[in-house]
Order: sequence, then structure tokens, then C-alpha cells
Amino acid sequence: KKLVGGLRALAEKQYDIDGRRSKDRLVQYWDHLERFFGAGTRIVHVAGVRLDDYAAARLAEGAARQTVNNELAALRRGFRLAIDKGLLAAAPVFKLPKVPNARSGFFEDGDFAALLLELPTDVRDLVQFLRATGWRRDEGRLLRWASVDRKGGIIRLEEVRSKSGEPRVFPFGLAPAVKALIKRRWAARNGLYVFHRHGQPLGIGAVRAAWKRATKRAGLEGMLVHDLRRTAARDFRRAGVSEGEIMKLCGWRTRSMFDRYNIIDEADLAAAVAKRFGNGKQTANMKPSGPASNFVSSNRSNS
Repeated sequence: KKLVGGLRALAEKQYDIDGRRSKDRLVQYWDHLERFFGAGTRIVHVAGVRLDDYAAARLAEGAARQTVNNELAALRRGFRLAIDKGLLAAAPVFKLPKVPNARSGFFEDGDFAALLLELPTDVRDLVQFLRATGWRRDEGRLLRWASVDRKGGIIRLEEVRSKSGEPRVFPFGLAPAVKALIKRRWAARNGLYVFHRHGQPLGIGAVRAAWKRATKRAGLEGMLVHDLRRTAARDFRRAGVSEGEIMKLCGWRTRSMFDRYNIIDEADLAAAVAKRFGNGKQTANMKPSGPASNFVSSNRSNS
């Protein structure tokens, strides 16, 4: 257990116990870690300087800084599990550098996976629910089993609990991730609330503290719980869901409120430009002349 390979075994076993998804990504993280440190290396030899050496080596290979952060976060998680289980007394200090593009207001899959690794199970399930549904924090936090039709695959939000003042439904029967989440929460039920701690709804303070700690450890400081709502709206839109349907599912009452969320990010804009120029053709009403025509001709000859 006191080898690097032992930490990996602990991390992967806990991942399975928690019923986590995307295990492939965790396996990839540990493949890189073991390739550098060696599965048989004693944990006492994994010190701060070696962690820096690992980061430098991965960056030299062309890995993104956030990817390196995620890999080191997985190693840190292994150390913490070993301490929790009484196998280790201490762990090296992990200082993950901030990534400049972390404050985008949207979660990409890699960043979200890193965040989930750092959250306690009860808060993690709530966070996954908020990203999947686009609901507001307290709409999920205070969700009761009486509002969940497990057989019919529908979650209902009463108007008295909806910030928009309008009732809402979220059909989850054809959403495997949400369906699995509800099944997991049902197995852990204790009282009236879906997301609870010892039978009581998760407290606001507990959620805030867990979020602050997890975003810091994952190198995502500055990201907000409300960014999960923006991310969900963007993901729905990318999947081809109409804006009217997104507003109904996530609970925006007016178009002006929806527009304030600015759910189109830089990647979407790049995709839009690719649609316009990707085939190298100009539209009929844009026939350049003069210097501009030379620019277009040059581009075509170089393509």
C-alpha cells in the first residue's frame, strides 16, 4: 500500500465504491503518473521536487497545464485516501499553478472531472445534478423525493420553490446520467430530501465550503456554482435543443434573462466561423475586389 501503485489502487477502488462515472479519465491520469514515478516506487520518495519534475516533464511532452493539474490532483487524492485509512501519516504539499483560462464561466469536461474528484460524495451528487439540469443551487439542494416520479422518469418543481414563480418539469427517463444519479440517491435516501446529510438537506454553508475547497484544489478558483447553470444551457444548445425548450427546462422566464447568461462561448463562435469559411467559398453577395480579392486568391492558392 505504501507504493505509488498502492495509491492508485486506493483511488480506483474508492471511485468504484462511489459509483463514479468517467473512470477512463482517472485511469489515464494514473497511467501518466505511474509511467513517470514507477508503480513500485515507495511513497516516501515522491516529494515536492519530484512533483515539480513531473509537471515539467509532462509540459515538455505537450500536455496542457490544466491536464497536468488534473493528474497531480489525482495523485493528491490517493495520498488523502491513504491518510484517511490510516496507511500514511502525512502527504507532500501539492501546489497546483493557476491556469489563466480557468475563469471562463463554463466548465469543460476535463475541468469538471477534476472538480468532482475533490468534492465529498453528497455535494458531488448535487453538483452533477445541477450541471445536468441547469437548475439553480437551492432548487436542487432542497429537492424532495415527493417531487421525483422515479417510475415515470420526471422531476417536478413546484411554483413556490421556483425562482421564476412558475412550475417546472424535468423528464429524466431518457437521460442515463440523471437516471443513474437518482437511483444512487434513492439507495442512499434518509428522510425527505434527495440531497441530504444525515437526513437533513445539504446546508448552504456546507455546499459553499466544499465548493471553495474543491475549486482551489482542482485549480479552478473563481468558478461559481452558478456556472454549472450556464454550462448546462450551453450543452443543451450544442445538442440542438431550441432556446425556448432550454428556458422551459432550466427555468428562465423571459428571453432577456436568458440572454444575460451569454451561453455562447469562444468555441461556439469558432465553430460558427468554421461553418462560414470552412469550405473556402464566399457567399454570393460577398465578391471581393482589389486588395481584398488578392487576399482571398492568396488564401485559396495556399489551401
